[in-house]
Amino acid sequence: MSYFFYGEYVMARRMSDRSKQNLHMGEGKGKDYVPYIMTPEFNSLGTTSIIKDWKTGRSIHCMSQGEAMWYYLLRWNDSNIDIREQFPFGIKHPQSSVHVMTTDFLVTKNDGSLHAYSVKADRNLNDRTIELLYIEREYWKYNNVPFDMLYATDADQIMVNNIRLITEFYNKDAVYDKYSYSKHLIAIKEIELDLSQTIIDKNRLDKILEEFHYE
Repeated sequence: MSYFFYGEYVMARRMSDRSKQNLHMGEGKGKDYVPYIMTPEFNSLGTTSIIKDWKTGRSIHCMSQGEAMWYYLLRWNDSNIDIREQFPFGIKHPQSSVHVMTTDFLVTKNDGSLHAYSVKADRNLNDRTIELLYIEREYWKYNNVPFDMLYATDADQIMVNNIRLITEFYNKDAVYDKYSYSKHLIAIKEIELDLSQTIIDKNRLDKILEEFHYE
C-alpha cells in the first residue's frame, strides 16, 4: 500500500478521490495507465522517484526506493507484460474518510492473469501496517488474485543497478558508441547475461563486442 511507507514521506498536495476519478487516475493499461497516487502529492526524504518504463515510455511513480528496485526487477521479467503501480482497489482507507487504499504493483502476466504485490522496506512491520496488509491481502484473495510481499532488503542490488544502466539504451535511438550499443543488445535480450552475477563494466562490454564482431 502506498498510503504510508515507514514514515519517510508525508502528504503535501494529496488530491481527493473525486478529483482523481475525474482525471481517470487508476485507470487504463500499458502506456495509457495513470497511477492513482503520484509522487508530487507527497513531500519526501528522497524516497520517491519517477522511472521511465523503457518499453512504453510511461512515467512510473514509485513511493520508495524499495518500490523502484522491485519495479526494475519485475519489469525485466518478460512474463510480466504490464505493471500498474499505486493501483486503487476501492476500499476506503481506515485512517481516511476521503481516500481509498492502493496496492503498490498490480502485475499482468503474459497469460492474462494478475498478481498483486505490496512493497515494504523490511520485515520489521508494526501492528498497524500488518492490519492494513491483512485488508489488502483479503481483498485480492476474494478476487482470486495472488498477493505477495516484497521487501527492499531482498532486492538484488547488483541486478537492479545493471538493469537500470542497460535499459537506458533499450531504444536504439539512444545508442551513441560501442558501449551503449552493447548495452542495447543486452537490454533487448539479443545477448543473455545473468545480471545478478555480472557487473556491467567496460571490460565485460569489450568481451561482448568481440563476440558480436562490433567495429
